[in-house]
Amino acid sequence: MPNELRKVNEFFDLFPDVGPMFQNRFFQDIKMDIHETEDNYQVTADLPGYAKEDITVDYDKDILSISAHRKSEKTDKDEEGHIIRQERSSGSVHREIYLKNVNEADITAALTDGVLKLVLPKLEKTAPPKRKIDIV
Repeated sequence: MPNELRKVNEFFDLFPDVGPMFQNRFFQDIKMDIHETEDNYQVTADLPGYAKEDITVDYDKDILSISAHRKSEKTDKDEEGHIIRQERSSGSVHREIYLKNVNEADITAALTDGVLKLVLPKLEKTAPPKRKIDIV
């Protein structure tokens, strides 16, 4: 098996631009931390390189959904203005997590330096109503 891995690594050494392409497109996932307190859930998601406008956050039926999509274009020109190289790329990430008992109206989100921080307050605990049971 080590020889097979070496062959794969040697292939990517021959084509250095191919390796990052596969890593960026197929193996991307949103890295996140979820902390639960008595009052809320605190979610921290790493989204480096994504602008606020590229990110969508939804909460529906106890599912928190975070999506991000970006497009990039790069053009290199020589001194005379002729295009030497032109590249286009796009990428997206998506993650869903189940968080129950959330007060949807009070969810807050902030994006700072590529880190999305969400606070999802829990619904206030209410004791079930006391019920008198009649004996028949």
